[in-house]
Amino acid sequence: MPGLFGGNRNTRELTATAYTVERGGGSSRVVPTLLAVCCVVLAAYAAYQVLREQFAPASRVSQLEAENRQLRRQLVDETERLSGELTDARLQTEMDAATRAELERQLEELTTQLKEVSEELSFFKQAKKSKP
Repeated sequence: MPGLFGGNRNTRELTATAYTVERGGGSSRVVPTLLAVCCVVLAAYAAYQVLREQFAPASRVSQLEAENRQLRRQLVDETERLSGELTDARLQTEMDAATRAELERQLEELTTQLKEVSEELSFFKQAKKSKP
């Protein structure tokens, strides 16, 4: 029987060949070694992640405590500064109120004097008109 590409071949000859699995050269040891190295690397990375997750909250807590202490110091400083400013503002307000009261008293006194002088002026004008 002629073959597909021009030769006489029996299809039984194609299946008659025996295939055997032979041990290769040095490459047969590379694959398991590579797998072992990969496993060790993955295990080390997993251990690193576990340790980092266990100790990360502790370091974060200490960082937050330090930040809290710094903010408290700033708050105390700001409170002291604002208390000083408030005291100064109260003193200034009291001084302004005292000055205003004094000025109002002086204004009343001057108004009274002006009224007296106006009455005297009116009196003298009346007196001058009545004299021939």
